[in-house]
Amino acid sequence: MLRASRAYVCWRCAARTAGSPGRLQRLEPSAGLRNAPPSNRAQGESHRAFATVHHASGDVPAAEGATSSKAAAYLATGGKPLGIRQKLKKWADENPSESTAMLTDHAYDGEVSNNFTRPQNISMAQMDVSSPLFEGDELSDLRSDEIQLQAGDLIEMSSDASRRPVLAVCLGRFNGYEHFYTNSGKWFSGLGVKSLFVIHNFVEPAELEPIIAEIPMNELSLETINALRDLGHDPSRSAGAPLLKKMIDFTQEAEAVYQTYAGTLDASSMFIGDPDKHRYLTLYEIADLLLPFSIKKNGRFIPAALYAVHRSLLLDEVFFRPLKRTGHRRSYLFEVSPLSEVRTVQRVEYLIRDYLEMPGWKRNIQPVDGTNVTDFIAHARSAIDQTRSVRKLSSHGIIGPSTSSTKLAVEWTSTDIEMLKFMELWAAYQRFPNYSRLQCIGSTILRLLKRYNDMRLDMSAGWTFLQEVGWITPWEIQSRYGIRFPDVEIKKGGGFARKLPGLTSGHLKPDILADQRKQWRGLTAFCIDATSTVDVDDGISVERTSNPEENWIHIHVADPASSILPDSPIAKFAELIPETVYLQGHFSRMLPADVGVANFSLAPGKPAMTFSALVNRSGTVLEHKITPGILQDVVYMTPEAVNEALGETREDPTASDEEMVVGGEYTPWPATRKMTEPQELTVEQRADLALLSELGKAVQQKRLDKGATPFFQARATPTVSLDGVTQKDDPMGFVTVAGDPVIRINYAARTGTDVVENTMKLAGEIAAKWCHERGIPIPYRSQPHASQNDVLIKQYMQDVLVPLYESGTSPDDSHWRHYRALLGGDELSTVPGPHFLIGADMYTKATSPLRRFGDLIVHWQIQAALLEEKRRGESLLGNKGESFLPFTRNRLDRMLPMLLVREKQARLLSNGNGADQWMLQALVRAWKFNEAQLPETFRFTVNHVVPKRNIMGNINWFNRSALLRPSALNDVVRMADVRVKDVFEVRLSDVNVHSNTVLVEAVRLLERTGPTADVPVPESPLVEDTPTAATV
Repeated sequence: MLRASRAYVCWRCAARTAGSPGRLQRLEPSAGLRNAPPSNRAQGESHRAFATVHHASGDVPAAEGATSSKAAAYLATGGKPLGIRQKLKKWADENPSESTAMLTDHAYDGEVSNNFTRPQNISMAQMDVSSPLFEGDELSDLRSDEIQLQAGDLIEMSSDASRRPVLAVCLGRFNGYEHFYTNSGKWFSGLGVKSLFVIHNFVEPAELEPIIAEIPMNELSLETINALRDLGHDPSRSAGAPLLKKMIDFTQEAEAVYQTYAGTLDASSMFIGDPDKHRYLTLYEIADLLLPFSIKKNGRFIPAALYAVHRSLLLDEVFFRPLKRTGHRRSYLFEVSPLSEVRTVQRVEYLIRDYLEMPGWKRNIQPVDGTNVTDFIAHARSAIDQTRSVRKLSSHGIIGPSTSSTKLAVEWTSTDIEMLKFMELWAAYQRFPNYSRLQCIGSTILRLLKRYNDMRLDMSAGWTFLQEVGWITPWEIQSRYGIRFPDVEIKKGGGFARKLPGLTSGHLKPDILADQRKQWRGLTAFCIDATSTVDVDDGISVERTSNPEENWIHIHVADPASSILPDSPIAKFAELIPETVYLQGHFSRMLPADVGVANFSLAPGKPAMTFSALVNRSGTVLEHKITPGILQDVVYMTPEAVNEALGETREDPTASDEEMVVGGEYTPWPATRKMTEPQELTVEQRADLALLSELGKAVQQKRLDKGATPFFQARATPTVSLDGVTQKDDPMGFVTVAGDPVIRINYAARTGTDVVENTMKLAGEIAAKWCHERGIPIPYRSQPHASQNDVLIKQYMQDVLVPLYESGTSPDDSHWRHYRALLGGDELSTVPGPHFLIGADMYTKATSPLRRFGDLIVHWQIQAALLEEKRRGESLLGNKGESFLPFTRNRLDRMLPMLLVREKQARLLSNGNGADQWMLQALVRAWKFNEAQLPETFRFTVNHVVPKRNIMGNINWFNRSALLRPSALNDVVRMADVRVKDVFEVRLSDVNVHSNTVLVEAVRLLERTGPTADVPVPESPLVEDTPTAATV
């Protein structure tokens, strides 16, 4: 608090003091009065002794004969002193200035926040919005990781700035933005607002009309929305009263449920926690364990009961944690910590608090039980100092490259290991909420080490600490800890640990379809993959008929389902990671390596399941069938070689030849099989490839006519080589490393042929139709919402996306979000439906059973149907039974939500956050350790503006997303004047691999768009104080 000087004394207190015996009888005059002439000093003391503020001498009558304006003003008042209001008004008139925003210490998104020492008014909450879509995500999955909201849905908004929940009703999507009305009577808008709890159809759309009528939503730009929010332009209370009452009633109903069952809900960990293993449960499953059956209505929990359970779980900072990236359409998963892990957290918290409270002379005394924090500090400091002798410290979530190898000579104790496990839970797994009291325990440990004095002592610094003590490798990927597979452990050396089912080859059965397999003689199967591909799971061939206008396209797919039983240990092993993870440095196959590659990778003499379509020259599919078989003639080629053989050229206008390498020269992996070059093809083989290409394009054109997306978004991808790295694991959990990875970043442009893509989609259509005709439930993939927006999707594609693509411009995040909103979610269901992006009436994935568990399920179901048809001696067309199937419809309905969860995790690691963090490692090594050249400045294009908080955009370094914060505008432009599509020249301010963020600071404004586009770019900086965080 500010401490008042002696001159600042309340006049009442001064009067009491002056009149009280034994108290201070005289107030010291101010320095100004002490230095004044004696004639003025006496007068000034009598007049100012009880003043609370020093005033200019103009408040006192001027010396005799003075003619100053201040004296005239004094005389104009009749010799009476001015009142405080008049003085303030006079001061304001004499000192005009712009209004400035009050400084705050609200945390930015993802940072540690303090919500314990502030009033918990729900109007203070900062709403968390989704980060930009990562480049290269499969278009069919653009919406699958977020909730599909409709007008009238109730959500709980996520906010680390407030402990009180913020409920809001979705008003709908207008002009590209989702709008909400909160339980504080505020209007809020955003893109992809995060939520962990949703009630669909909470109110009818008609009940929203009074609120919508007061906000001209269709006419508002982002800038206008931000301005109206700043001015507090919210719907009137009379318009929002019905919604407010419904939200209040819902909250009170949930509170009543909580109070009724508080004893059980507050002690939920006693009923759910496992001694040693993590558990992963949905909210519905947890409610079943905690609440009585009697609270259900018609066999279901009422929404208020679920919300009561939801809130009680979030109050626990240790036992329960919502896995925000692993939700499905019904609910998010909660991770339940094992009791052993909770005891570790509680013990470390006790040790640190006890250490801080004890006198300094006692800290070096060895306790009887050997739990001495002082020893841990000494051991950790020794390890850090040894590491820094060969690797430089950085504040960017990664330590520097090594200059030589060293083995850390530290004798760690059991207490040390507990402390390190706590730091791993805090910094790596990010186990505790940003507002948790346990955040300060991790920061305190770092502060006690006295080795990170110039760094923010946050989770990123904790991650650096784990690297320096050898608990994790210096190039570890944090996303492996944050995006976790339920029931799968992380291997520190790389990859993931699953329990192997003993001798895996012993669980393989003889080929169950051996007597039905067709020998594909006289056909050449072309397996078209990159040289680095190991699991070859598909190939294509063409078979001519007597009618030259009609030809059979065959898609041959590896057939592991014929020897792996659906309930075998190998199948359970594969289900845990149901899609091969292609994260560089952490490659993890779905199937054990000695099972998939050795036994089922396509080759002559290996089994295959063939999906066939009779296609005419116009692309119409006339017939389809599925045949088990064995390949005879197999030719392996790269896409580029096929392109050269066909004489076709397909340039990707959104790709670039930009490339960067750090760590030395990158050496591609050698091919694992004989790759055929174009000149080695026979005349017949060239003709087959040409016919396959022609037919594939004709089939694709039919899909385009239905609205299929005609292009692929090029993306920058990292490729990592660990050839120069040595790594040794310690039994206690430490790793000793030497050397550093070589990281190459370039664009994965599609310069090869379309023939593979076109035919693989055809196989998915064949599998879906074949199974549907026979009543066989499989994981169908559909987009039911897209059919409602058929016309709008085609119009947006034709008017916006296609022109951008043809001009060589990559659609930005706002384009994809708008397109995604029109498409809706990508559903995994046992009920078939249209897939708009692919242009198919029904669709499933069936061409990669070696690396996708969903494809393996499809093969098991098809295999069972083929066996049943042979047993009956007739086709199963029109079948209604399921007794012969390994997966009934009910079983699949229970499996598919978790399957979708795990699939999304694998893609996020391979193409999303995991790949991004390799790129940021390369950026830090180039920027701070000079391992590659970088420009001094970059172009930053604005994609989205979050009022008073962040400017989101991309820099021209592999189109990387970055943040420009208000404090980093450097007076170049006012925050309120920033528009989407504005272009700044920026320099790097911070790059953090751990938090996966790039921060930039403005140098100058290059291009301006919107209503202020004609305003000249200012030559001198504009003055603006740092604004407050956005509130609703």
